[in-house]
Amino acid sequence: MPAISETVRVKVRFSEVDPIRMVWHGNYIKYLEDAREAFGHRYGISYLQISGHGYYAPIYDLQVRFLRAATVDDTLLVTITWKPAEGAKLCFDYEIRNEKDNELILRASTVQLFTTEDGEFDPVGPAFFQEWKDKMLSE
Repeated sequence: MPAISETVRVKVRFSEVDPIRMVWHGNYIKYLEDAREAFGHRYGISYLQISGHGYYAPIYDLQVRFLRAATVDDTLLVTITWKPAEGAKLCFDYEIRNEKDNELILRASTVQLFTTEDGEFDPVGPAFFQEWKDKMLSE
């Protein structure tokens, strides 16, 4: 099965760097979110689609490894790749690279769990998610 992924381009703005002209570490999390939203829209598992089924998918686990710094006016390529997993969870790997030299800036991973609108964890998982997984794995 080919990797199911999406890449977004992010231009680093002046407001996203700290006093030493490096992207402030918290902004990288926003870049991961940009990629997650693009992935959801492309592959039919957006946050609005999830909530339309009466569920949410909050982040349960986030792992980040910072390797290099980015600065103002750098264009970053943020790639998200879905990792199929057992159970009711969305697992993703990420890479952020500098477009100008393809230098690896950051690696990350996230795990999202499904909860009902009342905030209750659903360990079995919603039927729509199993249907989505089956479709993705058959392509």
